[in-house]
Amino acid sequence: MSHRATGYLLPVVLVVFVYLQSASAQQPPPGYQLLTAPQASGGLLFTQRQAVASAVQLLHQGFQEIAPFFDHRPEALGAYADDRDQYAQAGFLAASRQTVLNGVAFAVVTGGGGTVGFAFDSPQTLRQSLPKLLRLIGGPTSASQSACPPPPQRWQVHPFPDGSGQIQLPEGWRITSAQQGIVSAGGPQGMINRGQQVTLMTRAGAAQSNTGVPFPVVDPTDSVTPLLAAWAYAAAFNQQQGLPSLRVRRVLAVAPAEPLAGFLHHALVDLEVDTPMGTYHALSHILVSDIMPGGLYLYHESNGMAPVACFNAHLPTLLQILGSAQTASHVVRERFERARRSQQEAHDIWWDATRNRNRSLDQIADDWTETRRGTRVVEDTQTRTRYDTNLAYSADLVRELNRQEGRDRYREIPLRDLNR
Repeated sequence: MSHRATGYLLPVVLVVFVYLQSASAQQPPPGYQLLTAPQASGGLLFTQRQAVASAVQLLHQGFQEIAPFFDHRPEALGAYADDRDQYAQAGFLAASRQTVLNGVAFAVVTGGGGTVGFAFDSPQTLRQSLPKLLRLIGGPTSASQSACPPPPQRWQVHPFPDGSGQIQLPEGWRITSAQQGIVSAGGPQGMINRGQQVTLMTRAGAAQSNTGVPFPVVDPTDSVTPLLAAWAYAAAFNQQQGLPSLRVRRVLAVAPAEPLAGFLHHALVDLEVDTPMGTYHALSHILVSDIMPGGLYLYHESNGMAPVACFNAHLPTLLQILGSAQTASHVVRERFERARRSQQEAHDIWWDATRNRNRSLDQIADDWTETRRGTRVVEDTQTRTRYDTNLAYSADLVRELNRQEGRDRYREIPLRDLNR
């Protein structure tokens, strides 16, 4: 494990099939306690040590000590340590009785002693159970986080202004934008963005166009390349509108996951972001769709971010906010109707419905998830194939495709006409 701040990865939205055994069915390693929270699955292994100077060494030792509790030694997916080596944190992947588990490990050194803990649960429910598990021992803290705003105490449900859903926000937070289930919000502990979407085009698709391309042009060779293009595009657009811009300072780490059907890439990406308020640490869940006719594809992202020094302290709050977001039932019904004509949309609806039912991300996506909102159906009238495209660019897409064909082969189908 590195002593440098290589980025903290929280694998909360890896999509795998699991059947979680009861955490209490196994004995904790010698010297460790196994704690569970009411109305929460998973568990928390923790212990305290005397005469400890390095949080990184304590965490490394902890990974070795808890190995017998799992089927094999947990695999660290990313790590973070403060400059004084008094706080260290890592995401990890493990298995228990052939059941996949995700978790968060932390080590805190104070007053010559140290505490090390390992919170774990199924990939689908870790985000809901993590705050409850951490509260069992007061949560990981560090001296460097003492100036950060305290965890929120009072929460309230806020409906989206357009009626497309709702989200639970702590005191001092407010919704900054919301449309068709896409929502952004900010407050003392940072900011969240859920369900953001950008249409991108491959270089081959752009080469076929002779009238200019209204989309960022980049090939989806990996998960990070579209991310950087989408962030740069959004920053340039905001700058043109005289709005504050967020720009990626650097990518800290990437945790790829098995792509969903209809997608090329699925990953968690750890970032540092330049904002008008200073440098923020962000955790993004991204999905990159398959390439559609004309070389177009969709980039989806949900993220939470906070000032670098406070990211670890505020992460449970950010995850709780993202996990509380729900899409309104009428929006889900509309998308189910469209799903009859688009297999790819069906996967998105399943993803949303599962997240809403379990109060989880896109996720991340969202999760958290990782969702399709603000889209319009475009139909190939020759093959009767239908695709979901970004509503903001659907008209441009149809014009460009028809120009390439030399005839009106493609058409938009507004939602109000879809089920006639």
